[in-house]
Amino acid sequence: MSTNTNSTKLDRLFANLAQGVENASPEDILAEARAEGQDTEQIALSVRSTLLDAVRSFEQRKLHAARHAYRKRSTELKNKRILLPETATARRALLISAASNDQRVARVTARFRDLKDLSDEDVQSALEDLIELGALEDIGKDNNDGNE
Repeated sequence: MSTNTNSTKLDRLFANLAQGVENASPEDILAEARAEGQDTEQIALSVRSTLLDAVRSFEQRKLHAARHAYRKRSTELKNKRILLPETATARRALLISAASNDQRVARVTARFRDLKDLSDEDVQSALEDLIELGALEDIGKDNNDGNE
């Protein structure tokens, strides 16, 4: 007997079983299960639980996808090396340049403030935040103080 023939016979067997269950009345199925000593209440609870789990899983598929994307992005950000200029003056110049070239950067980083009055820690923090947000994608590629 070949594997294909066995597969075909199994398919027919399962189809016949499914048809038999489909054509049987609920009372007949319950009576048969009780006659075999099965706990029909436990079976009902198990089926109900399985169906609720399937519905819950289906309803939460977008949540799971979002969590997966978040974990992936978090890992990428942790592995991404942030290369900022080494001196405070160069970092401040970079932030001022970014803010003057992109209105969105200016609004995010220094709303209602003069960039020249920010501390070096604030400048560095703002640059790191902008890199994480993707606003300064090219910052780490060729950035240096001009000391080469």
